Amino acid sequence: MKESWQTFLKRVGTKDGKLRWLFWLGLAGVMLIALSEWLPMGSEPEPATSLVLSERQVEQALEQRITTLLSSVEGVGRCRVLVTLESGTQTVYAADTRIASDAAGQTTDTTFLRVETDTGPVGLKLTELQPTIKGVAVVCEGGGNPAVCERVTQVVTTAFQISQRRVCVVKQN
Repeated sequence: MKESWQTFLKRVGTKDGKLRWLFWLGLAGVMLIALSEWLPMGSEPEPATSLVLSERQVEQALEQRITTLLSSVEGVGRCRVLVTLESGTQTVYAADTRIASDAAGQTTDTTFLRVETDTGPVGLKLTELQPTIKGVAVVCEGGGNPAVCERVTQVVTTAFQISQRRVCVVKQN
């Protein structure tokens, strides 16, 4: 056996390039597989869905929807809407939190619970908190009319379930 291994290594070292490349590629593949088993998993859970919207994309979608709605309100005319978010969409994952107290103080250890899927482990999603709207600004042709301003404010506050102080309606130039 020792002789066959030595002859194999001699052949790899010769000018037979195909065998040399095959040997080194195989060895590299085995090393990568072994290395992947030793690397720790990330501590942050990955989202279960691939559809993740940025805060700006959410704001733009809300602006477009309320603009379409307001343009059909009597007296509004052409309008532009700006929506600002206080917070974006937040996903809440299940976690196991352990609190330990000793003479030195209190320590907290949090471990996210994971579920095994076809694509690997993902965080166990408990709920998804919808974005919170900070304010809405509406600039429209009918913004100089108090009755139009009142209707626009009612539409926006009802659609977004926010208070009237978070809505500003002004006349467009």
